[in-house]
Amino acid sequence: MYRDLVFESAECTFGRKGFEHATMQDIAGEAGISLKTLYSVFPGKRELYEEIQRVRGQAFVAHVAEALDAKATPLTRLSQMVAAYVDFLFAHRDWFGIQLHRAVSWGIRPRLEFAASYWEEGLDTVAGILREGQEDGVFYPGDAASTAALVQSLLQTLVAQAVDRGPDNPAEPAEADAVAHTSAEIFLHLRRLLCPEPDAWQPVEDEAASL
Repeated sequence: MYRDLVFESAECTFGRKGFEHATMQDIAGEAGISLKTLYSVFPGKRELYEEIQRVRGQAFVAHVAEALDAKATPLTRLSQMVAAYVDFLFAHRDWFGIQLHRAVSWGIRPRLEFAASYWEEGLDTVAGILREGQEDGVFYPGDAASTAALVQSLLQTLVAQAVDRGPDNPAEPAEADAVAHTSAEIFLHLRRLLCPEPDAWQPVEDEAASL
């Protein structure tokens, strides 16, 4: 019980203040427990921070993977991937806030090995979609891995802008509309970036239905 409470309180604190400025006292205060109790659950701030990054990062990659239909077209899977990204990050704003405090592009491999492992898995997923689309002539030809890094950086930027201007309460009905709107907006940006055919820039009912 305490571990879950500390995890969520620390995620909230790190999301607001960033790792450098957050203290164990801040986290204990957010959780409503003593420092002694906090240290009995986690030995230090670094260990707590890395646990949050590990758990959420793995869940993020799994959430995206589960959303993809292996039998769908590359363009449809791209829309599914975007929707899964947006859905997860809107639902875990504090964790996304931690990423933004780090001020590191998602297009760059993380230095920490445990973070690099799920970053590479996510990059491989995007690159696989792009590679298949390139073979089908749906996307511009090129280095799929490099393009995937660019796509991830763009996703990070556009979702950050949407989260910043979105409602504070995820439980509000408007949140679902914001997720759908943001997903469609980002998907259109990616189609303009990746697709050589002008027709692919316009909203398509089949693809919009997959969001």
